Amino acid sequence: MPTLVQNPHQAVPLDFTSESFCLAREQLITDGGDHKTAAQQLTLVWTLNNDLERQEWDRQIQHEEQQEEEEQERCQLEQERECELALQEEKKKYRLKHAPIPQDAIISTDPIIIPSQVAVCKLCKGDFVELYYFTNKGLHNAEHST
Repeated sequence: MPTLVQNPHQAVPLDFTSESFCLAREQLITDGGDHKTAAQQLTLVWTLNNDLERQEWDRQIQHEEQQEEEEQERCQLEQERECELALQEEKKKYRLKHAPIPQDAIISTDPIIIPSQVAVCKLCKGDFVELYYFTNKGLHNAEHST
């Protein structure tokens, strides 16, 4: 059946008793029949055809809804796949950012020992700093001097 354009559920039955359907009624009149019986027959035929069109309309709407749902599912799967590919690419690019953090890692609670202020200032300026400031003895002196 061809695709229906108008909803047959909203179709209004025609008035087959009007003058415009006189020729159609005369075609149906047989021995001893009258126009009223012919109009009833035309109404019955119209009703049967309308019922068939309604069924076809319902199938058509159901088919369109099913296609729409499939299209939405396909789009959603495609978006998820694109997101996964982008995440994999980002993980490749920034491996350290996405590196797993071990749960049993031991975090030191000891304070960080910084060399003396003189050594730090010389390092910032780019001047020569004696190695003494970075030995255990030099770090110990820096720790007790502050």
